[in-house]
Amino acid sequence: MAQSPESSTTSAPISRDRIWAEQLAMGVGFFLAVLIFMALFHPAILSSGTRVFGPNYLDAYGWASAIGILLQLVVHEGGTFLVAWWLKLPLRFRPFAFGANATAILENRPRRPWTDAVIGFAGPVTGSFVSVLLAVAFALIYNPDYPNPYAPLLLGMACVGYFYNLFTLIPVLDLEGGWIAPAIGPQFWLLSIALTAFALTEYFNLVLLGVLCFAVPRLFLLIRGRAPREDLACTGRQRIIVPLCYIVLVLLLAVLSSWTFDLMPSLVTEAMSD
Repeated sequence: MAQSPESSTTSAPISRDRIWAEQLAMGVGFFLAVLIFMALFHPAILSSGTRVFGPNYLDAYGWASAIGILLQLVVHEGGTFLVAWWLKLPLRFRPFAFGANATAILENRPRRPWTDAVIGFAGPVTGSFVSVLLAVAFALIYNPDYPNPYAPLLLGMACVGYFYNLFTLIPVLDLEGGWIAPAIGPQFWLLSIALTAFALTEYFNLVLLGVLCFAVPRLFLLIRGRAPREDLACTGRQRIIVPLCYIVLVLLLAVLSSWTFDLMPSLVTEAMSD
């Protein structure tokens, strides 16, 4: 007796590329929808959040700013490269439109969510640590009574690092957030979305909004069953460590980036006026 077509065939698994393409499309659509909503109903808040893409007073330092920004990119990628080398993972190199980001990319191999997450965290954690050191150096040499004209540059480089590393944590390939995302389960994506939305009410910027807008479709695809539960390949402990580190790092960078950016105008004006 011949089997019916329905019972004789099985649906092919959805490819990872297809899943990421769907998440990218939904994330971009969600991002644009939020921008339109903000432009119509909250233009002042939207304007404050977009200031990071405008003049940020670092242009006052000319070539020193350019070198500092380049070093931030190199430090970020250096962290990724060193951790991948320590794990004895194969690497290949390619350019990326925003600079040095994504130059250390793992070759095609079987997916291991925990290892991928470790690689994904390497660059942002390294870059964030260096940015904190720059902010500490600024605090040590800053004296409002005797302004050092180059002291704000240190804080400015820290600010660039905070924003850049936050950008790379957006959960979409080929950013580091895309390497971390498979190790995060739906319940933690829900927690991440809730906390990020709350943070946006206090520290609104478009980079943090990007994290939120691409996390939402990731949760949607997991709930609908289109994206596989790759986090189940991790141990129970790993399934807690990865999302908690991701959430803490995103929120910490959101606060530090907004705080340092708000300080920059008055500091640069004060230093350059003397």
